[in-house]
Amino acid sequence: MLQTLWIALGYTLLFTCGGLAIWRGGWAERSAAVLVICAWLITPHLQRGYDPGIYTALLDAFVTLVLFAISYRSRRLWTIMITSCHLAGALTHLAAHLSLSVGYYAYLTTLGLLGA
Repeated sequence: MLQTLWIALGYTLLFTCGGLAIWRGGWAERSAAVLVICAWLITPHLQRGYDPGIYTALLDAFVTLVLFAISYRSRRLWTIMITSCHLAGALTHLAAHLSLSVGYYAYLTTLGLLGA
């Protein structure tokens, strides 16, 4: 039940905020929205069950680098914030792979809050 609510809320926020960014935003907003929506839609195809895995980590690293490029070119505050949140999500993958004592629920919650 809670997982279904989490997913529904995530999709609602993604398409509401992304749709507004594509509709009313400038080049930076549109580029970031299309990038995040595409990455969100590609991610389930890269996963093996519920485990994010290496391909999801590589996708998150790629998205972080592209968001950094958008942030560097646009010089807007929100782009720095989204890049830092996505970087924290990408580093969560690294921390989970390096540490053997990370709880699975904590790992997925951190990814959901920071990387999505």
